[in-house]
Amino acid sequence: MDRLNNERGFMLLNVIFLTLITSFAAMILINAVPRVRNPQAVLRLTAIYLANEQLAMIESKAAAGELDLNYLGKPEDLTTENYSENVPITFKVTSTDKPNGNLHAVTVKVEWTVNGRDSFVELERTIRVVPE
Repeated sequence: MDRLNNERGFMLLNVIFLTLITSFAAMILINAVPRVRNPQAVLRLTAIYLANEQLAMIESKAAAGELDLNYLGKPEDLTTENYSENVPITFKVTSTDKPNGNLHAVTVKVEWTVNGRDSFVELERTIRVVPE
């Protein structure tokens, strides 16, 4: 009889652990579904990341007295395969500048095409170029 009581406690722990593991698995699946259903959102987030990185690199060069609007990131960052059926997507990053003395309104535009549909993201930041 004493052995049966000990096993009931063990069963309760098994049920609790099984519930926790199942809930974690469900959370992972729930978070993965929007990514699969809306790959355009993932591409948009990638484009925003590329634009922010470009602006940060332009700012760091501007702090040294140079305004370089060429793409300053890694070339391999411009291609992704996180779209359905492993179709490679290539991003194009362009930067423009509207100077006003030491202040420059820099706009970074990231463009990509999926299934013949063009999309883009534009971010703008005011950057001060420090003269040497």
